[in-house]
Amino acid sequence: MRVTDRLIFDSAILSTARAREASEAAMRQAATGSRVDHPADDPAAAGLMQALGFSAARLEAVSRSAGLAQTELQSADAALDQVSNALARAQQLAVQMANDTFSSQERGYAAGEVGQLVATVLAAGNTRFGNRWIFGGNRDGAPPFADGTDPLVPAGTYLGDAAVRQVEIAPGVLQDSSVRADAALKGVGGGVDVIATLQALQASLTANDAAAVRAALDPLGTAVGQVGAARSRLGTSLDAFSTATAATRLAAGDTRTRADKLGEVDIAESSIELAAAQRALQASLSVAAQGFQLSLLDYLR
Repeated sequence: MRVTDRLIFDSAILSTARAREASEAAMRQAATGSRVDHPADDPAAAGLMQALGFSAARLEAVSRSAGLAQTELQSADAALDQVSNALARAQQLAVQMANDTFSSQERGYAAGEVGQLVATVLAAGNTRFGNRWIFGGNRDGAPPFADGTDPLVPAGTYLGDAAVRQVEIAPGVLQDSSVRADAALKGVGGGVDVIATLQALQASLTANDAAAVRAALDPLGTAVGQVGAARSRLGTSLDAFSTATAATRLAAGDTRTRADKLGEVDIAESSIELAAAQRALQASLSVAAQGFQLSLLDYLR
């Protein structure tokens, strides 16, 4: 074969290979609906798809964390609701038993009920969420409120710390995810000790001291407001986490959709490209066949 024929042969092979490669790529895109299977297919799009994927994963992680924090705060709110109910009942008993007409025996019965209310508040203060005592701050290794079983630690002693945990509600944005029980229940920072107030009421009833029972009314009112304020702050955090959970989940979905669209092919455009690639391959094969035929005739001459 002459040099010229060899060049024609090599050129035809190269042209046909390129046309076949383009046809196969077009067929693959039409079949899978994806135009970026490998970074080399479109480096810019592949890089942006990866970045969007990372962003979506971060948003999904934020959504999961916010959802868990929301559930934990709901448990905290339920516990504080028990405390509020206990204080409301204690107020009713105090108002009733402050009347001088009640007997020592009747106040003794009321003292027993207040003792049960104290136990209810302690149990609420030692509420757990998973493996965590939700009112202990950052101290998760033991119940935050002493229950009186240890004679060296009086019942109601706070064993937690003043830390407030925080969780992301958006990338880089933090929201309180716990309640300071030392403030809400023990009155740290300017308030009353809720548990001590109930214990004092119980002692006054046991001693049949009507004047001391009357004196307990103001601290009980302060305790009710104090716990109510803590629940109000907790409600603000609950709203923030609820909104964050929904918003970040939606944003993550939108981000993944954007990433997917970057790699998707337009069906109509893909069909046109496939048809064009197949025509180009057929034309390349025809040209190559004709060239080989002419070269063969020249050789036979």
